[in-house]
Amino acid sequence: MSYRILILIGVVAAMVGLFSMLPNSSTTESNSGWSIRASSPEVIGGYGDNVCYDGHGVQTLSGSLDLVIKLDGTGSIDATISTSDGVGSLHPASSGELAGTLRLVSRIDPSSEVREDVDVNGDVAGGDPNFPQTHALLAGKSAFDVYVDGKLLYENLLGEWSLADAVRQSDGSIRQSGLVYSPLLREKSGFSDPKRLEFTLLLHSDLLDAENKPPYSIVLHLVFSDVTVEKQPSRSRQ
Repeated sequence: MSYRILILIGVVAAMVGLFSMLPNSSTTESNSGWSIRASSPEVIGGYGDNVCYDGHGVQTLSGSLDLVIKLDGTGSIDATISTSDGVGSLHPASSGELAGTLRLVSRIDPSSEVREDVDVNGDVAGGDPNFPQTHALLAGKSAFDVYVDGKLLYENLLGEWSLADAVRQSDGSIRQSGLVYSPLLREKSGFSDPKRLEFTLLLHSDLLDAENKPPYSIVLHLVFSDVTVEKQPSRSRQ
């Protein structure tokens, strides 16, 4: 075997070894954390009825939401939503209304209580009985800043959010076989659809000081019905 052939074989072997050490692109993507894109937002009711189980008071808006969570537990939620003047359900305080272009921004860190692949709400321990039990790919809590037309309106609003099996019907109601959900029902499961995902965001006034606190705990209840899971860790449910 000639000297040149031996050199060529050595070069090929080295290249094969080098490529075998490089990270596989599909593996890198599947272990890069979460990336969620959501659109088709609806605002659920207003003060006096922030749940609207029967669908009345649910209004369709335009906008989108992006959620990113890295494997180290840090990330962000950034939503931009357009509202129209005179939308009566968007009045968080007497100082003004949430009319215009809203931007909701949150930083996620290990204190955000992010949980994966869990049942939430209903009679689940630690859940909210005001909403039926459903299965969440992601659920967490984090503080949100609220901007209206670029101006900071509220800071550090407590946000509870989830990416879960959808509970809202196309008309905005929560029901099964004609039965509208109520927290008084003995059975709080069976209202979700595992074939559809929705992203729910509840903004509360809990983290505001007394001088700036809106008069009601729930400031804004949003549901995004069009969800795309662009990336998720390989350990999570497919």
